[in-house]
Amino acid sequence: MKASRLVILMVLTAVLVAMPGLPATALATPSGSVLVLNSYQQGYSWTDGEVAGIHNGLYDVSGLRLSVEYLDWRRFPTQQNLDQVEKLLQTRYGADKPDVLIVTDNPALDFALDRRRSLFAGVPIVFCGINNYQVSLLRGAKDVTGVAEEIDPAGTLALALRLHAHATSVYVITDFTETGLAVRRTIETAISEFRDRAAFTFSPDATVAEVMDAVAKLPSGTIILAAPFLRDRDGVFTDMPEFTAELARHTSLPIYGMYEHCLGQGIVGGVLTSAELEGTQAGELVTRILAGAPASSIPVVTQRSTLVAFDWLKLQAFSIPLSSLPVGATVINRPVTILDTNRRLVFFTILIMAMLVMGIVFLAINDLRRERAEAKALRLATAIEQAADAIAITNPDGIVTYVNPAFGHATGFPEAESRGHDIRGLLGEEVAVPLERRTEEHLTTYDSWKKKITSVRKDGSAVELDLTVSPVRGPGDEVANYTYVGRDITQEAALEEQLRQSQKLEGIGLLAGGVAHDFNNILTGILGYANMLEPDAAPGSTMQQGLHVIQQAAERAAELTKQLLSFARRGKHQNTTVDLNSTVLEVVSLITRTVNKNITVTEHFDTDQAAVLGDPGQLQQVVLNLAINGRDAMPRGGSLTFRTWRQILDAEQLMAHPGAEPGMFVALSVKDSGVGIEKKNLRRIFEPFFTTKDTGQGTGMGLAMVYGIVKAHNGFIDVGSDIGKGATFTVYIPATDIIPATVYAADLPGKGHGRILIVDDEEVVRKLAREMLHRAGYDVVTVTGSTEAVAWYRTHPHEADLVIIDMVMPGKDGQECFKALKAIDPNVRAILSTGYGLDGHAQDTLDAGMVGYVQKPYHMEDLVTAVADALADRQP
Repeated sequence: MKASRLVILMVLTAVLVAMPGLPATALATPSGSVLVLNSYQQGYSWTDGEVAGIHNGLYDVSGLRLSVEYLDWRRFPTQQNLDQVEKLLQTRYGADKPDVLIVTDNPALDFALDRRRSLFAGVPIVFCGINNYQVSLLRGAKDVTGVAEEIDPAGTLALALRLHAHATSVYVITDFTETGLAVRRTIETAISEFRDRAAFTFSPDATVAEVMDAVAKLPSGTIILAAPFLRDRDGVFTDMPEFTAELARHTSLPIYGMYEHCLGQGIVGGVLTSAELEGTQAGELVTRILAGAPASSIPVVTQRSTLVAFDWLKLQAFSIPLSSLPVGATVINRPVTILDTNRRLVFFTILIMAMLVMGIVFLAINDLRRERAEAKALRLATAIEQAADAIAITNPDGIVTYVNPAFGHATGFPEAESRGHDIRGLLGEEVAVPLERRTEEHLTTYDSWKKKITSVRKDGSAVELDLTVSPVRGPGDEVANYTYVGRDITQEAALEEQLRQSQKLEGIGLLAGGVAHDFNNILTGILGYANMLEPDAAPGSTMQQGLHVIQQAAERAAELTKQLLSFARRGKHQNTTVDLNSTVLEVVSLITRTVNKNITVTEHFDTDQAAVLGDPGQLQQVVLNLAINGRDAMPRGGSLTFRTWRQILDAEQLMAHPGAEPGMFVALSVKDSGVGIEKKNLRRIFEPFFTTKDTGQGTGMGLAMVYGIVKAHNGFIDVGSDIGKGATFTVYIPATDIIPATVYAADLPGKGHGRILIVDDEEVVRKLAREMLHRAGYDVVTVTGSTEAVAWYRTHPHEADLVIIDMVMPGKDGQECFKALKAIDPNVRAILSTGYGLDGHAQDTLDAGMVGYVQKPYHMEDLVTAVADALADRQP
């Protein structure tokens, strides 16, 4: 066997030396890493042709590390797409830049030049597929060379008109993209020399279907020139081979093209621009650079990206003989015999094959097995190297023998620093469980081990991994290795935690809002009766003093319910234009008189358009609470800084803030240089009654109010803090361009008259409202709910001058009650009474046609004024 192999090797060596055109010895080849950045998507025939050519051009590079990325610019021509690609490339190649960057087509070249400093500093650039190449496209950049794309419509037209002597007209098809229009201009320039030979017509801006209808109606004697048609009038993308194939199905006329990848897809042929040829030449330039040639010393290649080629099947269909083709033209689909190739090489090969037949018989089986094993190993190694998941392989004792690049990206420990180390030192002691379990179960029942773990990167930051540990068994069923496969879920875990926290606060908010609403009904009776009876008590009497104390206590309780409603996002009473810059100035003017002298207060307004829609008092409370919070965090002094600016936020930026809508926001930040907030407390700072202050120094409602008010204004709040360095609270509220309306002071109402219908399920509220309105001169009727109100209104139509309806009642709520009354009398007048604020469902109820609003708990003058205002603009 060894002798036969030696003989075969000697024969092969002699053959290779003797064969013409083949060198007797191999030359040293370069090596290195290359990144290909494509303008378009994988699967697009032009792009795939360029990539195939690049592979051909890099054939002689040994140990090549080739990576391919796609901008997908045809389908996603947006700045957001470019920014995301930049982040991806920074993540993948920021720490391991390629030796050479290949860019295909204009968008990728522009992207590489725009971001060269941040992504590819010092990396030579080789381009191909560049339309209308001019030196100015490189913007003076150094170490850039490549292959300029060449198109030759004049050459194609000359061939077509010569091969179809009977043709009298040419129909040119292009789209109206930037590329299509540029090619159209080139063709218009080229056809001047053919005006005497044929009439030329250009396709209009049309859909694919309209183009197909047009070519189906073309007269005989017409040649079709299929220039670039990548996107039709409706914005539908198409691939040129698919387009030309569809053209051929709609017409029997000859179709000529301009691009090689359309050959075999319906066109006869032409002088065709070749994506694969451009890619091959670009790959050859990269090979020279990797071998040591400076990119700046290599001139740009021009006029070498076309070839004359035809489809034999189409030549037969139109009876075009091969002898009429240009010398050296390529013909595909042509039936060939072995004698059509190099005869000398054929006979020489037959002779050599006869000499080697015995050796092949002996070696075929072994070589086949070896090749299959190598191919399988190569596929596996390539898959592991390019996998997005972090993969590590250890021996049975947990010592690392291999890690893929993704493992280095996820943990910060590349292969050079990981190999030979215990996996516990890289991922933590938690991953020792499989190793210990292996010993306990004696390798009989152990399968894969799965768990989400938290590890520490090399830089000290935390990384969340969804980890799977699996044994690799040897021939004797013993564990030979362990594979650790981890998916980096750090970002997903952070988003899940934010969502859980948001849902937790939502739940607390619902509870707080319900409690506050019911409490407000109780306070309405306490505060209302105390307010109404105090003037009747003798001045200075014990009763008057007691009623005064009751009012004060009720007012304090009402303030607490107001805070709870603010947290529950039900405390937005007004909806007017508020200038946050003015609000900040008001708060700064207030706190500068109260804070310690060792605290410096400054404000920076990066915009003079800080208008939002909301409640001025509520928004001032937000700024004031944040200011007080910052002041309390600096017992030894420091700086308190207010800043406003406008910022556009898209849906991706708002993923961590459920409910927030994309658009323009006014941002307000309050930054202190105080003690900071511990990480464990960041999750709870917006919860009601949670405080880290000493007893008696805080209620824990300040930040809860801030959270609720901001949410009620359709905004959100971010917090950042470092222990010992302070904290920054940033509030985002949707901006508005609405000009604030002028507000005039209302006169106090006089003695009232008319009949008022009160609808409320709380007995104490009904009695109080009836007594207050009786004293003001009104005739009052009370009912306990929607059903009773509708029944009374049907039997007493047009007798009630005004209806006061509670918003929250058992059965039908206030909005449904109002709609039922309006069905009986379209002119019914009603005002809303609620323990919630004027937002959400309350605002919807008012928008249904109510004429007023009164907030529980209310004083007598609040109720009487609301009734008087609602009756003031009645039609006589």
